[in-house]
Amino acid sequence: MSRMLKKIPFYVLLLPVFFVIHGSLEYYGYLSFSDVALLMMTYCAGAGALFGLFFLICRHAGKAGLYTGAVLFFYFFFGAIKDFFKIHIHFLHRWSVFLSLWMALAIGLFLYLRRKPQVVPRWSLFLNGLFIIYLVIDISGLLISALRPSARRETGAVTRHLSLTPAADSIHRPDIYFLLFDAYASSKALREQFHYDNSELDSFLAVRGFHIQRNSRSNYKYTILSMPSILNMDYLDDLKNVKGGPAEEYLYLSGRIRDNALTAWLKEQGYDIVNCSIFDLEGNPTPISETLLPLKTRLITDQTFYSRFVRDIAWNFLQYFHDPLSKKVLYGPLYNNEKLEEELLKEANLPRGRRPRFIYGHFNLPHPPYYFDGKGRKLKVAAPYSPADEDRTEDYLAYVSYANRVLENMILTIQQRTNGKAVIIFMGDHGLRCHDRLGYNPLFFLENQNAVYFPSRDYRLLYDSISGVNQFRVVLNTLFRQNIPLLKDSIVNVKDKK
Repeated sequence: MSRMLKKIPFYVLLLPVFFVIHGSLEYYGYLSFSDVALLMMTYCAGAGALFGLFFLICRHAGKAGLYTGAVLFFYFFFGAIKDFFKIHIHFLHRWSVFLSLWMALAIGLFLYLRRKPQVVPRWSLFLNGLFIIYLVIDISGLLISALRPSARRETGAVTRHLSLTPAADSIHRPDIYFLLFDAYASSKALREQFHYDNSELDSFLAVRGFHIQRNSRSNYKYTILSMPSILNMDYLDDLKNVKGGPAEEYLYLSGRIRDNALTAWLKEQGYDIVNCSIFDLEGNPTPISETLLPLKTRLITDQTFYSRFVRDIAWNFLQYFHDPLSKKVLYGPLYNNEKLEEELLKEANLPRGRRPRFIYGHFNLPHPPYYFDGKGRKLKVAAPYSPADEDRTEDYLAYVSYANRVLENMILTIQQRTNGKAVIIFMGDHGLRCHDRLGYNPLFFLENQNAVYFPSRDYRLLYDSISGVNQFRVVLNTLFRQNIPLLKDSIVNVKDKK
């Protein structure tokens, strides 16, 4: 056995397996077996291909293994080491310096092994043994976690302050369309902050029978916070109990969107849930797909070289390439929007079946990147979304004009196909977070569009300053004669986790 461990570089596969297993243990309860298996197979296939390439070059399995191991170590632990340097040796964390350092180490390893090939068996034995020990420890940890139900992380809805009861059989159950336009500021905010006249849309909505809540506000300034609050009709008081960094927080919040109280209750009342949004709902995954690997695996892959490169500097180069990958990165949100619009309109054109439907459409409009001008002409995008894009108010306002045409087409199609018998809720999840011009003022970020169409025109319970947390409380009280108490309409400032 010792001879095999010295001769065969098993660690070429053990390293990626350990990387995935260790991440699975660290984020136990957030990842499914299929997520982990796909990621592990992808990394092992890549490691095997890389080993084969180095073996063809040096014709020595031990050396090829060490070269492959060095590259894999660089790839998997790039972000962690770079962040360590950022804290403790600041000047080394710059991309140019950091990559130069790694290149020097790679050349040094090549020259060292060329002069002293006899060290290869000792390194193979050490690395094989090391990763076998690590895997035994982490697999044992996974088994212990699997046998302890308390170790499972709950990401579903934890909703309080609700007193939902089954709707009476005699109550009519209309189709409900929830049209969420991301970062759409209210007409009042557009007029007062940017001197933009959005009265044409307001007039269109009024003619179509909508009631506009002109002083509506979001409770949170980010989509990932607003949507679980809106769909659970509650504040995110339990968010403070989430341990870990941004990735764990994101997975928790997306879990609350997936297992939300609104669609769960509507299912109990006989509704079919149709998902035309960017988020997964329980039993109804999003119709769009961004990458080969599931989104949840980003908990593990977020610090790899590829992820950090794409996040930090890839946008500097993408504008000079015209390959499919570059287009997907730059125009992915546009393709997703078009796919979601297509799915929603297709659903609207279907005849009403025996069961009522709740159709949730979530569109990245007029949120940047800005793909069209005010006349509907397609723009060239040079970089992926950056928060600084929200300071380009002229481009945002032009995109509002484009978004209005998309929205009007949706509403006309829905009302014509349903003879005006479907409920339509049009909202922005927050407003425009413009920093340079306005400075930090949470109120400006939260003034969102909000208009509701009830076929009955019974708008008595709606009020002008409603916030997201009460939106569906009022909707359910009106449509299904619920008696859900309203919460105080508050602004909640959640600090970003670093």
